[in-house]
Amino acid sequence: MSAPPPLSIGPIAARVETDAVRRYREATAFDGKMSQGSTGDGDEVPATFPAIWLWHPAAKAAFDDLAGEEHLIPVLIAQRFSYRRALRIGEEIRFVITRRADAAVPDDVQIEAHIEGRDGEVIADFAATYRLFQPELAQ
Repeated sequence: MSAPPPLSIGPIAARVETDAVRRYREATAFDGKMSQGSTGDGDEVPATFPAIWLWHPAAKAAFDDLAGEEHLIPVLIAQRFSYRRALRIGEEIRFVITRRADAAVPDDVQIEAHIEGRDGEVIADFAATYRLFQPELAQ
C-alpha cells in the first residue's frame, strides 16, 4: 500500500450548536460533573467535541479516498486536543483540516485541525492518527 496523498481542506465555517453539544454529551456519556470545576449544567463543551466536525460534508473528504481498492477502514488509534481556551455554545468558528501520511508507515494517517474564532483568535488544535485496516483483518 502506498501512503495517501497530502490534503488540505478549508477553512470551513461551523457553529457550536446547543443541540449538537447535547447529543454529543449523551452519545459519549460525558458527565459534566466529572470535569473539574464544572457546574454540571450542560453548557460546558466537551474537549473532544471538535471531532464531530470531521464528518462535516466539506471535511469528510479527508477520509473519502482512504478506502482505495483494498476497501480499507480507518480506525482511530490516537488523538490529542490542545486548547488555548474553551469552546463556547453558540460560537461561530473556522477550521482547516490537513491530512498526511509518512511513506515509511503508509497505513497510519494523521488528520489535524486548526480551529479559530471568527476574529482569527486561535482556539484549539486537534490531531488524530488513524490506522488503515482491511476489514477481514481487523477482527
